[in-house]
Amino acid sequence: MLGSWLKTFFPGRRSIPDKAAEPDFDPQTLPWIDRPEADLEGYLRGLSKAEQDMFGPALRSWRDLGYAIFPQAVSHELIDAYLADIEELYAQRRWRALVLGESFGVQPVQALSRETLEGEHHLRLMDFHNHSVAGKKLALNAKAVTFLRHVFQDEVVAMQSLTFIHGSEQWTHQDFPYVVAQIPSHLAASWIALEDVHPDAGPLGYFPGSHRLPKFNFGNGLFLTPESPLREDAFREHLERHCAARGIERQVFLPRKGDMFVWHAALAHGGTKVNNPNLTRKSFVTHYSSLRAYPRDRRAPEIIPRRWTWNGAHLYENPLLPEEENSFRRGEAVE
Repeated sequence: MLGSWLKTFFPGRRSIPDKAAEPDFDPQTLPWIDRPEADLEGYLRGLSKAEQDMFGPALRSWRDLGYAIFPQAVSHELIDAYLADIEELYAQRRWRALVLGESFGVQPVQALSRETLEGEHHLRLMDFHNHSVAGKKLALNAKAVTFLRHVFQDEVVAMQSLTFIHGSEQWTHQDFPYVVAQIPSHLAASWIALEDVHPDAGPLGYFPGSHRLPKFNFGNGLFLTPESPLREDAFREHLERHCAARGIERQVFLPRKGDMFVWHAALAHGGTKVNNPNLTRKSFVTHYSSLRAYPRDRRAPEIIPRRWTWNGAHLYENPLLPEEENSFRRGEAVE
């Protein structure tokens, strides 16, 4: 269900556990909040009253359930600027922004017709934040990056983004086997509603507390590789079986435009069934890591990347298309 393009490759970034061993994240590099001895209440007492009120409930939810919800995390004006950028992209199709579709694979927008783009219901617009200033600001919105700075205790880096027009209907999965940094546990994601989401549009589904499930062994460790003897269907079965055994039932996120769902690397989630294909489910997903765990861009890890910084966090400019960076500038005037 997820293409290999999602993976991030760094030479020597990980060792593959023995097949017979139970794979897991390295306990020495876990974010502090994931460690058994973590004193979250003590940590919160060290924050200002305003920070405690803003992030205390979210950090407790993250520790216990593997996610946090931030209502109205981004402005409708910024969302509208981003949607206008996408409309211009589709209308003119003269840029090499990449899209992934089940019927055509990975292609630049300029190689496809508007009819093809609009007819592909499981389409993913990949890393359009590199082209769009509004997309950059969505990815590095203050609520997401400030919260994740508490989680990682490091500067935050946005690794990649995906934009969806329709529901993905993606199988239940966890992100870490596909989206990998040098420290695999230093991974999180956000999902921003670009419109009000209808229950029949295939909203995001998630399993609270599933971030603590035993990790799946693909037969050669934690990560899905071309050599893995077990594939995504077995991964899905493992997650849903373990959730059922623990009485973890799937919940559905039904946000309003501007609401944000932020989740742990190991939270089981997926796209629910689209009951009405005429409905859209416009959304913007960003994956994040820490600067220590993601010091180079996955597209050109051999070079020092150019950073774009907002709210004290970073993303890397596209080293393969520098001439198209920030082609869409509507977001410059919007906070």
